[in-house]
Amino acid sequence: MTTLRVVTFNTLFGGHDDSGLGIGDRWRAQMSFLKNLEADVLALQECNFWDLLGNRRMYQTLNALGLSTACLAYANETISGHRFHTAIMLSRRVQLAAQGTDRVRYHHVMGWANLIVPGLDGLLELRNLHLDPFDPRNRAREVSPLGVLAAPGRQSLVVGDINAIGLGYPEPDWRQLAAHVQNGQLRLPREGEVSDRDATELLGRAGFLDASHPSGQGMAPTAAFGEGDVPRRQDLILMSPALAPALVDYQVHLEPIEKQLSDHGAVSAIFDLSCLG
Repeated sequence: MTTLRVVTFNTLFGGHDDSGLGIGDRWRAQMSFLKNLEADVLALQECNFWDLLGNRRMYQTLNALGLSTACLAYANETISGHRFHTAIMLSRRVQLAAQGTDRVRYHHVMGWANLIVPGLDGLLELRNLHLDPFDPRNRAREVSPLGVLAAPGRQSLVVGDINAIGLGYPEPDWRQLAAHVQNGQLRLPREGEVSDRDATELLGRAGFLDASHPSGQGMAPTAAFGEGDVPRRQDLILMSPALAPALVDYQVHLEPIEKQLSDHGAVSAIFDLSCLG
């Protein structure tokens, strides 16, 4: 069976304490966890300071995981001075046909890669997202150009930290969320205090399918487990209709939450490419 395993994970400041400047105990534990997942395609978010000293932390991660190729997408600077870079890493089974970044349209950054995968006729188009956590209207603008990737025949994946609840996720009780962060999750005041779903619904209307749904895990939260927060599924693997028949497995991995390695769990999906005929 020709399979491809895809994993997305928000590392929380690159696995280092003190907003990425401190010790890397979490990073070391994350490496053990991620290596066990045996990803062929690994999409990471919040890779803070991984660009310093010639991308040293990125290459340390690549080598620790035994992967072969890494692409770092350099993020915009936030108002607090952070740069939440993202990374795409590939196993030796997957070759890179092209890669790049887009900072112009994005609050943080979008990293992209076109991949050559054994058993797949044509390229796999991958987009690694870390969307705007503060402005739902901006999230909609960020994903709007991606709808074309769901066109007939295009084999594509949109993955990452969407910073909004996923397709079909039940409406949370937002009353426990502090007032100063509610605007990042709710629709405009005149539209009622309900979840903003514009970004995920735009991708869904374009044809993208959520990998969690066939497994029945669409209600499994992946992030926001802290006191006073509202658990939600915002780490997503979305697939184009042409790729969807190959999906054979989907899992939410909460070990990073349970061991306090990150404020996000990891999400994985396995595709059997022999199902695409």
